[in-house]
Amino acid sequence: MSHELSATNKKEFRSFVLHLKQLYPTWKSKDITNFLIQSENPPPYTTESALNVKVWRILNRNQVNDLPRSGAPRTTTTLEYIQAKGNKLYDWAYVLNTDFSGTFTLNPQSNRRNEGIYTESKSDIPYELKTKPKEKFQKSVMLWGSISYQGLFPKQSPVFVHEWLELIRPKGGDSRKKMYFTGARYVKFIRTIIAQKANEEFGDLRYVIFQDDQDRKQRMRVTLDAVDHVFDYLIKPKDCAAKLADVWPIENVWGILKEKLRGRQYNSLEHLRNDIRSEWNQFSVSLCQRIIDKIPERLKLVIDKGGNQI
Repeated sequence: MSHELSATNKKEFRSFVLHLKQLYPTWKSKDITNFLIQSENPPPYTTESALNVKVWRILNRNQVNDLPRSGAPRTTTTLEYIQAKGNKLYDWAYVLNTDFSGTFTLNPQSNRRNEGIYTESKSDIPYELKTKPKEKFQKSVMLWGSISYQGLFPKQSPVFVHEWLELIRPKGGDSRKKMYFTGARYVKFIRTIIAQKANEEFGDLRYVIFQDDQDRKQRMRVTLDAVDHVFDYLIKPKDCAAKLADVWPIENVWGILKEKLRGRQYNSLEHLRNDIRSEWNQFSVSLCQRIIDKIPERLKLVIDKGGNQI
């Protein structure tokens, strides 16, 4: 089935959506979207989220005819517009691509099997190296952050996960007990930290499409409900696949940070965190936009490789 509607069909579709709104005044865009999807002849949109955005726009404009445009192409899907923009479409400009990073350690990670000291005699080995202790578990930090067409989010610094976990540690609890990022805590994280910072930095969240990782805690119903409480739109897990980790630009952000910090040694976690904040602020909006503009190209590579890694 074609994914495009003719001009006549578009007007008929808009009229039908507005008619449903008149019949059911309390319905929101999501209610109308669910009704349309369950109908015998659902609209030809590739995903539920795409249909939801379209319905929301129709309700917001509240008219059947196209809005007048001052010299701009009638739609960004016209051939003239695509050619003018170098075959780039900008639907991804609304996506907030989020994820947790791997660990960032105080000292550069190395393969312990390759560590060794070779001398002709034991006496040639400096005392400091003989007695140097080895940490079984290096001190480290884990980050949460995201990238959008407006730049990195949060703007000033990623969220340091362990710091936040300490803030919510129950009073009177055992301070030596490790705090884990459980599904329940992730829900609290979404409803507090993410919600607060998103409202501060984006203001109008109606134009933000939230995208999360596909781990179990991100796919839980309670988690999706929490996201739905904060954002109007999200890319649902069923619309993603595991191999899309090669596509999402936040992975590029973590890779760039790792590369910039490679080889550096730190005396304290605070020193490491300060360096991470400093490098985080070096990401320009234009760099983030260039990274996001590559999503369609990387998606095509995944498809061309049959879903394998690229």
